[in-house]
Amino acid sequence: MLRAVSVLCGESQSFLLYTTARRDAYKLFRNTYASASTSSQRPRKIKKYRTTVLTSEASQASHSPSVHSPPPAQSSPPPTPPSQSPRRSWTVAAALALTASVGGIYFFRKLSEEEKKIISSEDAPKKNVGPVRTPIPASADQLPRHVQFLLVGAGTASFAAMRAIRSQKPDAQVLMVGSEYQLPYMRPPLTKELWREPDLDKVTDLDSLTFKQWNGRVRSLAYEPSAFYTPVEQLEERGAGCGVARGWAVRRLDVARRRATLEGAGGTHTLTYDYCLVATGVVARRSAALAGARGAGRARTLRTADDVTQLAARLAGGDVQRVAVLGGGLLATELSAALAARLKDTGKTVLELYRESSPLASILPSYLAEEAARRLQEAGVTLLPEADVVDSIVVDDKVLMRLASGAEVEADYVVECVGTEFDPALADASELEVHPELGGVVVNPELQARPRVWAAGSAACHWAPREGRRRGGLHDHAVTSGRRAGDNMLADMLGTAPAPYTHPHMFWTDLGPDLGYEAIGTIDSKLKTVGVFSEDAVTELRAHAAAAGEGDAGGPGEGAAGAAVRLEGGAAGGRRYERGVVFYLEGRRVVGVLLWNLFNRMHVARQVLAQAEFEDLFEVAKLFALHEDE
Repeated sequence: MLRAVSVLCGESQSFLLYTTARRDAYKLFRNTYASASTSSQRPRKIKKYRTTVLTSEASQASHSPSVHSPPPAQSSPPPTPPSQSPRRSWTVAAALALTASVGGIYFFRKLSEEEKKIISSEDAPKKNVGPVRTPIPASADQLPRHVQFLLVGAGTASFAAMRAIRSQKPDAQVLMVGSEYQLPYMRPPLTKELWREPDLDKVTDLDSLTFKQWNGRVRSLAYEPSAFYTPVEQLEERGAGCGVARGWAVRRLDVARRRATLEGAGGTHTLTYDYCLVATGVVARRSAALAGARGAGRARTLRTADDVTQLAARLAGGDVQRVAVLGGGLLATELSAALAARLKDTGKTVLELYRESSPLASILPSYLAEEAARRLQEAGVTLLPEADVVDSIVVDDKVLMRLASGAEVEADYVVECVGTEFDPALADASELEVHPELGGVVVNPELQARPRVWAAGSAACHWAPREGRRRGGLHDHAVTSGRRAGDNMLADMLGTAPAPYTHPHMFWTDLGPDLGYEAIGTIDSKLKTVGVFSEDAVTELRAHAAAAGEGDAGGPGEGAAGAAVRLEGGAAGGRRYERGVVFYLEGRRVVGVLLWNLFNRMHVARQVLAQAEFEDLFEVAKLFALHEDE
């Protein structure tokens, strides 16, 4: 009897969930959020979705938000039936329990086929997305027992270290160990050029991925083809070469004994090494508010080439008409522009939503952040600023995201680009120091963490002469720090002096075919900035030329008025900026340089950072030839 009643209770909860109308589910969703948030948050004005969207005229009409009406009041429960005798009551209860359990199961299964599922962030099922692949090598007994150089991670930093080692010692024996199932490849095209490939959604062999560069040349995403590498199972026998163990992960380093424990689908293996580099990179940060969408297979991160091909295949399907990109940083804005270009003329749209007032607001002065927003809108991206997603559910195969303002945003699919974070599992298991705030393995100026153990790329928290402790996370830093670590590992083997890592961090990005910028050093919008732009590249600014040049870091040079315009901080927003240079300052010292639609001038920016202090930044800007496109 008790078992029958328990089954009835369990089924009746699901039965009520799926027979509730869509609006009743939303009432529950709203009430739950309101009760949890009103006690801990100050009263605030509720913003409507329509008033917060910055959109182009072409897409404004097609993306008006849905207005959800309050659900109708539910009828009161039926009155309690009159009491009966105990014996008869038990008989009736047993009959009712048996009938209700059987009938409830039948109706639940029947209605589950007819009604659409409602999935919240609390009860979302977990789904495994993506093909099942076999590691290379397939079994642990094919891995070597000892290697000279063990590179933990098979990304850009490890590849750069391997290049540095083997260029000076061709007979070196190197093993790269990576959790991904493809050969080492470059990551910047994942949010830019790769999306221009027409057959991206049909790719099955990730090692065959190619993309077209800005100069029209076709390039492989992988750094080298498979023929370049030595098969892992032959590495120990040959004694020289570089092998890549794919689909394997190093779980622990025994630094004192120079041992590493590897784990994969093919088993567990322990090997010894002479020198080790930790270059595991970072993992994509997940938004807790999108747990419901993820559980329903309607949200994903974009960190690997496999993520790209799976997202491309999903967007090619007919069930995704609107894709939302969550985040306002570099990767989110790059991806939004790339997706808008790919989906142009397909009837499908791209929405980018972020907490800040403008995209890239954390790195650009406000007038350039606003310009970036305009460029994204012109590319066909719908923008939703000041959007803090606090929860999500999936209704009728639509992701409904709840904002802190009370507004609701709908999309068919969501891509999470909310940053990255360092996974300390290997470092903790290996007793390597991890920086408590910045993350990453703490290393000395030579990138060494422990005896015969180095770290590079975004896994390393290194010391910079001017900035102090920092952890880089972009491509250029991975290349240069990996190369330096490889040089220093070899220097330790040869008994020569290691060199410190002093390379300033540099990055580049594209927002469509007409806007790109490069930056080096500390690029932070909280710093004071001085921007100098060619006058012919700034529209509607002629009337303000006489007012330009006020500030502490020097004004226009004599006779230069009308040739260039200088902007301080966030001034002069609302105008179009085509070409210029922005200096980021700490006091009077230049700590960062951003080149807005200026290319092939990074060598000048490095010289400016090296000298750092100048009397007149307007004169310094002339070194960048602002009036020349190239």
